[in-house]
Amino acid sequence: MTETPEPRSKTAARDAARADSEAIIRRYQAREPVSRIAADYGVTANWLALRLVEWGVPRRHRHEAHALRRPAGHVFRGRTRRRSTAEVRSAQAQFTSDRADVTARYLAGASITTLAREYQVNPVWVTERLDGWGVPRRRRPGRDLET
Repeated sequence: MTETPEPRSKTAARDAARADSEAIIRRYQAREPVSRIAADYGVTANWLALRLVEWGVPRRHRHEAHALRRPAGHVFRGRTRRRSTAEVRSAQAQFTSDRADVTARYLAGASITTLAREYQVNPVWVTERLDGWGVPRRRRPGRDLET
């Protein structure tokens, strides 16, 4: 089990970073992100970036910093590759062919979003199909109060 360092005051953390400026500069020049270095010293990334400028360290270009970031795929987990029209129509046809099951599941409590995700179709399209089939819509909680 690793031991976490004792929290320092803001002043003590800044003093420690200033005292260790050479190591910070080496880490930065080795392409380590400012945010990670700052976290190790207990200071903010903005404060450390200002110190790097103060110490005369040339800043990385934006495209260099951007290349070091994690890919955006971790943020947009639900997004998939763009599908062809034929693939979308096939998914819609599958949804339509499962009409009885879809209707029963919706009436039993499955959300439109859940059904759309499972069949990989647009939730608005699912809503339009259910309305077209005459399936009574449920009210969302908190929406049935008159104002």
